[in-house]
Amino acid sequence: MLDLQASAVTKSLKQYRHEGDDDTMDPTQYLQNRLRILQTAKASGFNPYPHKFTVSTSITEFIEKYGSLDAGEHVETVEISLAGRIMSKRASSSKLYFYDLHSNMEDSEFSSYQSGVKRGDIVGICGFPGKSRKGELSIFAKSLIVLAPCLHMLPRHIAVHGSDEAHSKVKNPLQTNLPCTSPSMLIDVCWQKNVKEDNSSWNPGKARNPETYTLKDQETRYRQRYLDLMLNPEVQQVFRTRARIISYYRNFLDSLGFTEV
Repeated sequence: MLDLQASAVTKSLKQYRHEGDDDTMDPTQYLQNRLRILQTAKASGFNPYPHKFTVSTSITEFIEKYGSLDAGEHVETVEISLAGRIMSKRASSSKLYFYDLHSNMEDSEFSSYQSGVKRGDIVGICGFPGKSRKGELSIFAKSLIVLAPCLHMLPRHIAVHGSDEAHSKVKNPLQTNLPCTSPSMLIDVCWQKNVKEDNSSWNPGKARNPETYTLKDQETRYRQRYLDLMLNPEVQQVFRTRARIISYYRNFLDSLGFTEV
């Protein structure tokens, strides 16, 4: 059972009755609702921005180390902690790695909590690695905490392989303990598998396709580059390639005795 915060927090969250409501909600209203949640949490003595969360491994290392596990195999003797930004909530996808959150709660109770974890939130998860019976690499969570709530509504990435989950009202949007017993839903905290392995992703020498971007408005992308990098993996890859090229030229010229001015 969830360890709920003060009843005042629960009362203030009754407006979140369905995850799909976020799609039609006015961005200003969305911001006001999230700010109201944080204010109520602070008033009840809960810090919505934890001072520290120790990460034992990165998501990339997690995938490399445990990706070879057999379907249904669990490593319960190992406890790890991961942190990442939730970019979507989906039932399935061929291009995204998902991490199962398991619980012995009723589905309605679990959904009530999950509806409080919004896209864009940075979360920390503690649990043990394993694969589901379908072979999906997962972290079987013992605890999950929101490290930094995202206050603004993110543009939604078009779902191709699955539909976004719907949830009921939230009881505690900031922290919970999740005993690992039965599967309830999938939450993507990795955004995307290595883009080099995706033939549809951009690589040096390949033409770019801005029409496939989640954030398409060019002025917004240039003025809010952080949002562009967050939502468009292809742009991330372009900047990584640019950084490698600059680093190579700098190291090459340094080796010849040139001085950068």
